[in-house]
Amino acid sequence: MREHLLQIENLYFGGLDSAASSLNISVYRNELISICSSSSLCVDSLKNAYKNHQMNGRLTFPDKKTVSLSKGTPLKYIYSISRYAHLVPALSITDNIFSLRRCTFPHFLYNSKHARIAAADLMNELHLQVNIDTPVSELTAAEEHLLLLAKAFVSSAKLVILDNIVEYYTYAELCLLLGLIKLLQRRGVTFLVFTNGPSLLTQISDRIFVTQNYEITNILYHTEYSDKLLSSMMLGDDPHITNAKKSYPKNEVLLSLDWSCLFANLPKIKLHRQECLCVFNYNGSNINDIYDLFTRYFPYELDGKTCTGYASAVKNGLAPIAISRIEDYFFRELSLKDNLTLPILHKISTAGIINKKLLNYCIHSSMEKMNGNSGNGTDGLLKSVLLRWQLTNPKLMLISDLNVTDSDRPEIYPVLNDINKSGSALIILSSNLYDCLYFADSLLVIRNSADYRFFHKSDSVSFVQDVKSYIYGNLDMP
Repeated sequence: MREHLLQIENLYFGGLDSAASSLNISVYRNELISICSSSSLCVDSLKNAYKNHQMNGRLTFPDKKTVSLSKGTPLKYIYSISRYAHLVPALSITDNIFSLRRCTFPHFLYNSKHARIAAADLMNELHLQVNIDTPVSELTAAEEHLLLLAKAFVSSAKLVILDNIVEYYTYAELCLLLGLIKLLQRRGVTFLVFTNGPSLLTQISDRIFVTQNYEITNILYHTEYSDKLLSSMMLGDDPHITNAKKSYPKNEVLLSLDWSCLFANLPKIKLHRQECLCVFNYNGSNINDIYDLFTRYFPYELDGKTCTGYASAVKNGLAPIAISRIEDYFFRELSLKDNLTLPILHKISTAGIINKKLLNYCIHSSMEKMNGNSGNGTDGLLKSVLLRWQLTNPKLMLISDLNVTDSDRPEIYPVLNDINKSGSALIILSSNLYDCLYFADSLLVIRNSADYRFFHKSDSVSFVQDVKSYIYGNLDMP
């Protein structure tokens, strides 16, 4: 019989103000559980929930009495590891493991000599080929996460929570991570993993909770696992996303940009007017670097005009939106009306004189599309920012990182479709595969800088199936 470890009775991925129902999850000792969604889920909401005592539940141990999650006591048994490793670069590997968090290190007074011996023994015990004298600042992201797993082990963690930390891993690094996870499972550690798609992690999971809009929609067990079954649960078979929404004149090239600095042997990408190019963020994504190509690295040409800097790129028709910094585009001290019309004043003025008739038309049409939304919440802010840029008649709209939930699609999708139909090209950088499949005329799927593939919706009636097959194809364990 499996040994029960954790019962979570009140878990909100969307926070306490979310409309989603709370989740009830039973976790058993030594399990590897994946929480999987086509949208990248972040561990922060879960981490904040138990840190702020917003979860109800029980944590049980065979040799100790049951403790309540709401009391905060179990925090020392739960260890969270995110893609942004919380290590101190200035300290050694030994100090990062033993001196920064309470652990089972046997010496009451910290002794650096004994700690170095213990660190070397720990690396040997966990089969990690990491030199303890290497400065943490010189470690790769994968090595930092392996170090954090070692730290969780000596901290007596019973449950280790991982977000999608394998984003920049090589295949060899991923296999090393899986080996350590299996070893720690045998030592009594349970893992809860957040992931955005089938992978080697999900293949070896005991159970997979498939979520949509912060609610569990399916549970997939290890014995019945297949990549195709999981991807079908995540995305479904919606014929709507397989239909081309528009046609565009391929003879009118709007942008030709060299991305070979990021992806070797990738020819110049040519973007046509009204075309939508989506870039799907998978393991090894270069999303931030791609966004920087348009906003930091110059010169390049847009619609035959040379962009020599950010200001000239915007003047020549670029409309960049970084959703992670969406509030930076919105002036809280101004009304919604002023926020919508402020960017276009120079376009509707002649010699400094505002065309009031045109201004009123812009205000009325934009306010109508907002449906009275004051711009509160991320979706409201995004919609208002999209409308602001639309009023400038952009030639190219660049969005990073688009991740739209089911409930927000009726608000966001029509605005993006209108922008696209009005003549603007779109480049959407996204961690949400559904968004990419819906909007893309061309789709660039990136696993890492040496593993990527282009897909064109017009080339094949099996566009969605081809993309899924490439992304979710079986990855055999070494």
